[in-house]
Amino acid sequence: MNLPPLPTRPPAPPRRGRLVRRGLAAVVAALTVCGVSATVAAGAPAGDRSPGERAAAGRAVKVDLADPAATAATRSLFAYLRDLDGKGVLFGHQEDLAFGETFGQPDGTSSDVLHVTGDHPAVIGFDTLEKAGMPLAERERNALVLARDISRAHAVGAIPTMTVHLENLVTGGDFYDTSGDALRAVLPGGSHHAELTAYLDRFATTARNAVDGQGRPVPIIFRPWHENGGSWFWWGAAFGTPGEYAELYRFTVEYLRDVKGVHNLLYAFSPGGGFGGDPASYLRTYPGDAFVDVLGIDAYDDSGASSRFLTGLTADLGMIGDLAQQRGKISAFTEYGISGGVRPDGQNANTHWYTDVFRAIAADPSAARTAYMMTWTNYGGDSSPYTPVDGEMLPDFLAFHDDSQTYFADDLRGVHTASTTPVASSAAHLASPADGARVAAGPVTFRASVTGHAADRVVVTVAAGETGAEHRVELSPPGPGELWWTGTWDVPAAELDNSRRDLTLAVHSGGDQLASTASTVVLGPEPQLPPGVVDDFEGYGDDAMLRSTWAPQNSNTLEVLRAAEGGAVGGGTAAMRMSYSFATQSYTGAGRRIAGDWSAFREFEAWIDPDASNNRLVLQLVADGVAFEAYPSLAGDQPYLAAVPFADWRPAPWDTAHADRRLDAATLAKVTQFSVFVNAADGGATAGAVTVDELRART
Repeated sequence: MNLPPLPTRPPAPPRRGRLVRRGLAAVVAALTVCGVSATVAAGAPAGDRSPGERAAAGRAVKVDLADPAATAATRSLFAYLRDLDGKGVLFGHQEDLAFGETFGQPDGTSSDVLHVTGDHPAVIGFDTLEKAGMPLAERERNALVLARDISRAHAVGAIPTMTVHLENLVTGGDFYDTSGDALRAVLPGGSHHAELTAYLDRFATTARNAVDGQGRPVPIIFRPWHENGGSWFWWGAAFGTPGEYAELYRFTVEYLRDVKGVHNLLYAFSPGGGFGGDPASYLRTYPGDAFVDVLGIDAYDDSGASSRFLTGLTADLGMIGDLAQQRGKISAFTEYGISGGVRPDGQNANTHWYTDVFRAIAADPSAARTAYMMTWTNYGGDSSPYTPVDGEMLPDFLAFHDDSQTYFADDLRGVHTASTTPVASSAAHLASPADGARVAAGPVTFRASVTGHAADRVVVTVAAGETGAEHRVELSPPGPGELWWTGTWDVPAAELDNSRRDLTLAVHSGGDQLASTASTVVLGPEPQLPPGVVDDFEGYGDDAMLRSTWAPQNSNTLEVLRAAEGGAVGGGTAAMRMSYSFATQSYTGAGRRIAGDWSAFREFEAWIDPDASNNRLVLQLVADGVAFEAYPSLAGDQPYLAAVPFADWRPAPWDTAHADRRLDAATLAKVTQFSVFVNAADGGATAGAVTVDELRART
């Protein structure tokens, strides 16, 4: 395909009202020689070199990457971002060269950020150009267009990063289509795994063809399967166990790295935000240090930088900053912005939003380790921009740009030229069945990935259960171009009894065991609830089993409350209790995947034990891709049965595009997800616990 040549970067206009950082130290030194005292701004790089220049000038820096064979420039980028470590933060803008308010047809250099600041962003984000229903030839052509666009970003001095909003590969719907059990279907051994590898083949084409002026691959920060902590994408938390998500991420890394030979990627993990600074919540779906280079969060603000938002944000960024330092990773604010974008004058909650958010981050030593922060796209037209080009928000954005601790493209030096030494790494994991997966029937194919080990024997041991014996399965080594050691376990039918079984993967060489990993599976098909029943909470043996079905969204604690232990339940022997705090967040909840035709039902019932908090309880049903909500009361402290006719449910307030939709029979025929949320309300309690049970549709 013939593509236009890469643009030549134009000279940058002078930066507004800002000392040039790389010359600041020289000014200070001259004043000191003359006997004049001077102070360098906090966070400005010492001396006349940026962090990248200092790394390039020194001895080789060790880097421990997800890809030990990464190109020298990719290793240098990792070292540059990792070693910023509070000295400053790079500003990024999604699709900065592709869409804008100040230009029409993209030419490879025009940019809203350039237009108002005289500089390009330091980081520019990209996304797959594929859309649902697109012909294969167009997909393949767009893979090269995307490569050209990434090269253009590199040519203007920016670091490219890439997200994936991939269509539902089972249904053919878009990435918001959560039906079809799509996450499990694309895993190794799944019914649509080949469609996933076909997409990754095209992305490999993009990565290999994104080159600089000398034909060398451009380093890219790749952020696949983002915001998994929520459940708005088909790869979200409600649609697979944490182990199943981890295997989706691991396969993506291993296939691109080990099968396709792509070595110009850094891999970013960004499960969303709202973790309350809790590492365990953040790491719930973490694929492991061997597969991740960047620890990120995504968070949007509709509060005007309220104290609650800033407290929660700095708690989360501080938490990943500490994790990154401990694990030798990069910490990043991988996606952020004002919810809905910048409003017209007079409608913005805080005209100092950009500097308020940045200063809150910079003031916290752990959060200040954030290497870059990237906001979303200025699509132009009727869409609200995420970086202002005029109006009441522009002065603050310019002040953000002019801050000595914010880096734009002109500030980057030595990003790709540092001398680095890669650290050898190894990993072993059971790709299928994934940790926490349900094995509905036998036989079971074990697929084990072993990298960095000189293995000559790999064994999976299935521990003895209450009704079954121990099993040991010797796996066969992978053939040429294959990823997995494989073996088969013929599960006795009597053991398919909805029990949990522990698995141990052991990697051997000679008489030595090199590595072992543990996981669990649930044997037998999922128990079927009656039509219309979301959950009666009777089938969970422990809290872990509950949390593998009900995925937390934001920070909370989910537990099985049992009548035998004195708990109040709506029926049977168990209910679900959700404890929460609004110290660092404005909402929290949990959701699960459902499927069925509810067109015959007319109302929804829920047994609720409220907490007298006066906060807002939200029951949310996703049907035909639209989130509909009802709001039973949390005013009292006595259990009650709420019954809400489906005629009274309405689309979520934030979904203005579907404000006129109603839960009619045709829509109810396509239910895919149910969630329970608690929203903070003015005058409501800052903490509480709500119990729900007997969640079901009624005729």
